[in-house]
Amino acid sequence: MMEASDRELWERAASGDSAAFATPFRRHGRTVYNYCFRRTDEWSTAEDLSSVVFLEAWRKRRQLGSTVRACCPGCSV
Repeated sequence: MMEASDRELWERAASGDSAAFATPFRRHGRTVYNYCFRRTDEWSTAEDLSSVVFLEAWRKRRQLGSTVRACCPGCSV
């Protein structure tokens, strides 16, 4: 079975499918964390910022649509 693309998952998430949002989080959480850690050099701050990135992506999912890449470095949307 072929996995859904990030674009498909983000479109489903924009429609309110929270389960579809979980997959990009699992796929890209480490990338976002690493990006934040390289910028802050603090693991706890990087964890907090990573959470904020995905929280804001969820809150703004309808406005972001397929432009989520702007707030989620590493996402292949």
